[in-house]
Amino acid sequence: MQAIESLSDLFKQLQGQYRIYDMGCRLRKLSSADFQAFEAGQKAYPLPWLRHAWVGILLWPQQKQQTQATPTIWFLKFPLDERGQLIQASRDEFLNQLLETIGTNMLDQQASSEWAEQLKHSNLAFTPEQARMAAFHAHASLVLEQPASSYYTAVNQYMRSNQLDKNWQNLGLQGFADYAARLETHADWSQQVAQLPAPVLDTLAVQLENQPLNHKLAKAFIERGQLSNVEGEKVTCLRAVSQTPDAGSRQQWLTQLMASDVITGVEVLATITSKCSNDLLDQHLMGLFLHQCAHDQGIFNGLVQELMYRPKLRSVVLAAFRAPERNPQLIQAIGSLMGQSQS
Repeated sequence: MQAIESLSDLFKQLQGQYRIYDMGCRLRKLSSADFQAFEAGQKAYPLPWLRHAWVGILLWPQQKQQTQATPTIWFLKFPLDERGQLIQASRDEFLNQLLETIGTNMLDQQASSEWAEQLKHSNLAFTPEQARMAAFHAHASLVLEQPASSYYTAVNQYMRSNQLDKNWQNLGLQGFADYAARLETHADWSQQVAQLPAPVLDTLAVQLENQPLNHKLAKAFIERGQLSNVEGEKVTCLRAVSQTPDAGSRQQWLTQLMASDVITGVEVLATITSKCSNDLLDQHLMGLFLHQCAHDQGIFNGLVQELMYRPKLRSVVLAAFRAPERNPQLIQAIGSLMGQSQS
């Protein structure tokens, strides 16, 4: 038997299948190759959040007829060093405990239950917030070829109705997660976006941030966000379009949000950091973002330090720190941040 030195080594010896998800800023599938390279210290974690790699792991039997059995699910957060790479000692401790407890028999229901009880006390274990957990279960049901939850039908019927202001109060969160996960199967509903009650809009958008919205849907959410005077609604619409392939339309809206003389709200800036950080690879948008953050030193320090942990963004941030078009407020904010880092 091959030596087991990582979780990736362990998964390769399973008599079953597995899938790994990033659970940090959104739900997103991680390739086994990327996770293996991360474990081996060959690359930084691609989607860090709060200096950790937040991972959901789904394990299930190889045989199709066994997929109705309860799958094995772990939620683990791995600490990262200043380069965004795995602190391997934490993974090694977890792996050793796992092998001592159940060995490679992770798909056995009894052994898995015993390990789940021990896992509750691990420093690496975490419980996703409710909306992210719903998204995980929605995607897991698709992977396992299982039906959607009992809440799905009611949400699907509601989204197809002409009376969106009625009968939404009893719709379940899991139903919206199932609806979003099956987005490609639904007829065009972009005309509905402008009419959705605010609570429905918010619940749905949190699930849509895990999906690549098509151009028509993205346009509808952007238009609603542009027309709204409520910062929370702008944030909701921004979350909904954060993964649309129509990056041009989203970036045009981001420019409008940040180029104004009006100070951009902290909720918007935090959402850009967590949900739209790839848009900040654009130097112009990064410059606008930093100038807006510089209005508050605490906001600047917190959000910029988070961006510095992103492998692709660190160099863009440092280039913006040297840009000639910095205003005095940004220069002062940069100086305070660098002084804090060196002290």
